[in-house]
Amino acid sequence: MVISARERLILQFLLEDMKEDVTIKQLADIVNVSERTIHRDLKNIEDVLQAFHLKLQKKAGVGVKVIGAQGDIYQLRVTILKQDFTEYTPDERLIVALCTLLDNKEPIKLFSLANDMGVTTATVSHDLDKLEPIIKRYDLQLVRKRGYGIELEGSEDAKRKAITSLISERFDVPEFLKMVRDNIQKKSTNKIDSISERLLGLVHKEKIILIEGIIEEINEELPYSLADSSYVGLVVHIALAMERIQRGENITLQEDYLRELKSTKEFSFARKIAARLERTFEVTIPDEEIGYITMHLRGAKIRYDKDIGIKDENIEVAVIVQSLIKNVENLLHTRLLDETLSQGLLAHLQPALYRLKQKMRISNPLLSNIKDDYYDLFKVVKKAAELTLPNQDIPEEEIGYLVLHFGAALNSKQLTTKLRVLIICSSGIGTSKMLAAKIGNEIPGLSEIKTASVFEMKNISLDEYDAILSTIPIEDMNRDYFVVSPILTNQELELVKNYLQEKGGQLTEKAEPVNEGVEILSLSFQHFDQLGKQVTVLADLLKDFEVWKAGDADLNKVLQDGLERLLYKGSILDANEVLCSLKNREKIGGLAIPDTTLALYHTRSNKVAYPSFNIIDATTAYELKAMNGGSEKVTRILLLLAPFELTSSTLELLSFISSLIIQSQTSIKLFENGTKDELAHFISNQYLKNYIHTNQEATKCLY
Repeated sequence: MVISARERLILQFLLEDMKEDVTIKQLADIVNVSERTIHRDLKNIEDVLQAFHLKLQKKAGVGVKVIGAQGDIYQLRVTILKQDFTEYTPDERLIVALCTLLDNKEPIKLFSLANDMGVTTATVSHDLDKLEPIIKRYDLQLVRKRGYGIELEGSEDAKRKAITSLISERFDVPEFLKMVRDNIQKKSTNKIDSISERLLGLVHKEKIILIEGIIEEINEELPYSLADSSYVGLVVHIALAMERIQRGENITLQEDYLRELKSTKEFSFARKIAARLERTFEVTIPDEEIGYITMHLRGAKIRYDKDIGIKDENIEVAVIVQSLIKNVENLLHTRLLDETLSQGLLAHLQPALYRLKQKMRISNPLLSNIKDDYYDLFKVVKKAAELTLPNQDIPEEEIGYLVLHFGAALNSKQLTTKLRVLIICSSGIGTSKMLAAKIGNEIPGLSEIKTASVFEMKNISLDEYDAILSTIPIEDMNRDYFVVSPILTNQELELVKNYLQEKGGQLTEKAEPVNEGVEILSLSFQHFDQLGKQVTVLADLLKDFEVWKAGDADLNKVLQDGLERLLYKGSILDANEVLCSLKNREKIGGLAIPDTTLALYHTRSNKVAYPSFNIIDATTAYELKAMNGGSEKVTRILLLLAPFELTSSTLELLSFISSLIIQSQTSIKLFENGTKDELAHFISNQYLKNYIHTNQEATKCLY
């Protein structure tokens, strides 16, 4: 039997009083760790109990206690007292070994590692065997030579990713930052959780606090707010970068890839971060390091809201979203008519696809819960993701987050109006959304359910909400709030209902909305004016819209001929420059739409005079890389061009045309085979219908 010192304390406390249930919070307070850490420890404790024919009884919202025969309990107590226990579990020894190797540039002797962990060299050697496949996940290699020692081989980039991943997997954001502050201020004298000490030792803690302040300022300037898990990943990455730059361990990037990163909007924010870091730490930060900060921003999970839509830069992602939803629907034999599902997946998948491409791993602390509680849905989403992205290796952590989005869509229902509720969550976008959807579905007596991260709380007036629910304990909270698990159990749901009733809520039974009479829609003058401007742009675009047949030539010649045609009309200023922009766009990702004969060639360039949309019918099929990484035979090319500088209303209009292509199987067939008049009629009618029904300022009256 191998248990850590902390697990020994937990067991002793549970065995002291067998009659009462002990809450997870009580156990966390006793050993001075987070509730999440206690949940992790209890898994090992359950294995120990099983060896003595005992069981850990868990009751949601009540607590845990050990149950079993008195003789078995006595044997366990005696064994614990007699045991020469180790400070580390086998899994913890792997983390200690990896931390030690990551923190040392020189080889380490085997006996030194063994002495550090209080075990034999044979045990360490066995641990290293188990460590090798884990290390390979980070593109690192374990070198073991007799007389030389043990060391890690790999790029500086890979080592930093490994450290960031280790920290993100072990800590929630508030827990991590609290531990850093407590450690600096010497508040915590508890040495039980030495694994956390080891992980914190990989970064300079004073740097983290300074960097947190810088990122918090920049975070407010970003067009989107970073989700908490990405926030801590970025902070840790920059802390490591600062430390290693000062040690002369610089990172490298391929020149063409760095050039591509410099063209992204995130690079300008990364440069701002770098400028403040240079002033704070008195170092020079090379463009390669700024490029890596850009990569973290592009791969970050973002907190999305209702105004996220399909833009020119994410049409490929929108195609994949629609394909994923369709595959899940086919496997579940149901329809998912939830608009927020598409929005949520669009916000999640854009950085997720980037992470997959760059082999950036993400932690998912709820993965085991998701797989247990949503076993069937997890299998369905995993299969659907494999069908959607056939050439991608998708980690289960990413699948877990996708499951949360689909789970939320399956749970969502119409709400009635009573209470305003704020849900605080630090585990990511899908988690808070799924919790909000389940509460909204099961408790229809709510007028508003808002989700927010811990870091967004400072910008929220808590007094505007009747009740606050949180998936984590919150330090220095000046309002009462109710803590629930991210995946709400039935027992917790009853406790939440009681809590909301105490807040004055009248909880009603779920009911389908009744729609009587005729719905009449009216628009304010402001939105009518905006509609008029967009209709003018749309009318001009459709007036110039053409469908023409290409000659028998290779694709480059077909595109060149089409652009020369547009140059003659005056919609572009330089055919060669625009062709170059289109080819560069093609290098970033495939342009063929999966499961269709369509390819969408699109770009924004200062060599485009005004927006245009045209279609080229090819005489032969071209095999092109698809947006999902596969390939498709394309016979129709959609050509969508726009100037680099655009008004927001024009950009919204072009985004709408992009989204129409993949709106449904009917629209796909129309874009594959439709004539100029059929498509012009379809686009104009769909636009007018969509504008009125989606405009948030539209008022609805029933007669």
